[in-house]
Amino acid sequence: MKSILTPKVRMAGFSLIEVVLAIGIFGFCLISLMGLIPVALRTSRDSINKSTEVRMLQAVRANLINTPYSTLPTSGLFLFDSEGDERPVASLAEIRYRIFYANSNSTVLPGNQSAGKLTTAMLTISNVVTAKTQTNSLFLPDNGY
Repeated sequence: MKSILTPKVRMAGFSLIEVVLAIGIFGFCLISLMGLIPVALRTSRDSINKSTEVRMLQAVRANLINTPYSTLPTSGLFLFDSEGDERPVASLAEIRYRIFYANSNSTVLPGNQSAGKLTTAMLTISNVVTAKTQTNSLFLPDNGY
């Protein structure tokens, strides 16, 4: 009887060296991406804080503009929680932001124009948690009431 030899069939697959190199490249890329996560989280938190501050400043501005000019106090304090909602003084534990405002007696306009019916309010917003402060100015017109 004649023996029929079957040719060796080579199985397709990856060698150990290829697997180790692929894991090494994947690990290097994964470590690089993991390094970006803290930066993304900090950027996201800063963005949320900034948009909250803008909403609070708009609320203070609306409150000051709706106050009759003749009864406008010279200074005041607004307290807000972490969501940007105004809080009463009784709930100091929830306070995250403070906005202090002070009215300036002298408003300087370009060209030395008269500013008799206009006052400048300096708004200082402070984040209680991060201890960051920011100052903004706001012109308050005499609305006639």
